[in-house]
Amino acid sequence: MSFLFVSKFEKLYGAGLFFLLLLGVSGIDDFIANYDKYHSVCKKMVYQDKQCEEKEVIAFHARLSTNMRNIKDKDVVVFGTVTLNTGKGYNPTTGKFTAPSRGHYSFTWTIATDAGYMFSTQLVINGNPVSYNHVNGKTGSGNNYETGSSTVILKMEKNDVVSILLHDAGVFVARPDWSSFSGFKL
Repeated sequence: MSFLFVSKFEKLYGAGLFFLLLLGVSGIDDFIANYDKYHSVCKKMVYQDKQCEEKEVIAFHARLSTNMRNIKDKDVVVFGTVTLNTGKGYNPTTGKFTAPSRGHYSFTWTIATDAGYMFSTQLVINGNPVSYNHVNGKTGSGNNYETGSSTVILKMEKNDVVSILLHDAGVFVARPDWSSFSGFKL
């Protein structure tokens, strides 16, 4: 019977069982009576039950507000229509995302261009290129719009900055609403 109790207890409380046994807890009544004390000790030891841990949510999504035409090489592509900005990391005025906290982040950007035009971009972190996206509406037939998407996962420190820059020179057009930039902390 005690083996069955220990087995169920381990499933519910994991590593906490070993800690409680070391402190001499012999039954469920002792556990309930001393729960607040043990919980306080565990918190001081920086132990936290993963089921109760609240995850910091950082996520954003923004779309181009207007056509982007003939911007200069290395200019920031500003996605000005924000649909989500939990954690307030994305700045729709500058087009830059600043990491509110350290961690791993995933970023995706999609560019749509008019038929007959191209649009090449690069994602940079702190000014250093990491990934590229090229959309070529000059190939193919008819009046088809072309799209391209890229995704990257980055390890970031607090206050690292990510943005999408134009990569190349020439006649470029990116369509509003169909072009977007999003990211979230894993």
